Amino acid sequence: MTTTAHVLITGVSRGIGLGLAEVFAQAGWTVHGVTRKRSGNAALDELSQRYGAQIQLIECDLDQPDAVATIRQALGQQTLRVALFNAGIYGPSHQDIKQTTSADVGQLFYTNAIAPIALAQHLAPQVENGGAIAFISSQMASLGLNLATPVPLYGASKSALNSLLLSWSSSLEQLPWSLLALHPGWVRTAMGGENAMLSVEQSAQGLYQVIQSYLGRNERAFVDYQGHAMPW
Repeated sequence: MTTTAHVLITGVSRGIGLGLAEVFAQAGWTVHGVTRKRSGNAALDELSQRYGAQIQLIECDLDQPDAVATIRQALGQQTLRVALFNAGIYGPSHQDIKQTTSADVGQLFYTNAIAPIALAQHLAPQVENGGAIAFISSQMASLGLNLATPVPLYGASKSALNSLLLSWSSSLEQLPWSLLALHPGWVRTAMGGENAMLSVEQSAQGLYQVIQSYLGRNERAFVDYQGHAMPW
């Protein structure tokens, strides 16, 4: 008898999150998809109708204090093979340090770095040994590559995400699961723009294969959607 694998994916309402939900569902996984609003999203409605019980939607705002309790209640005692944290924001459109406010930066860093790591740490006991906890990061996070010049605030928030991931992994004597920061590539989404090199489907398929390749390895890594190592 085969056991259905379960994955939690945040930010499934559009873009890469929606694409990942479809790829995992296509592969036979049960997807617990976190979205701020369950209704009024035609693409998400269509996905739910197509895959039925394989798509379990959880209405939740990850920035709110009740996020952990809401997701835990929805999951119940269900264990996860993969927990994948995708939701994020661009921050102020000007991306100018001289213009930014504490409110802008606070929201950006909380949404892109603090909230996903905190939620992951709360839910980690429900991730199977040998599974994976993964975060959608960016090549902009890499201090070694130094590619965030056009978007310094966004890049800094993703660097903070990676830094918190490193600190978390270093605090553990042994990783019970793989802990991954993932660069999805330059993707044609609302954030990536129409001139981006990759479709959502190409990025999501690549990310799925990369995550699969780390199951059972219990390693920490920063890699792109093709599995290539990225400098921290």
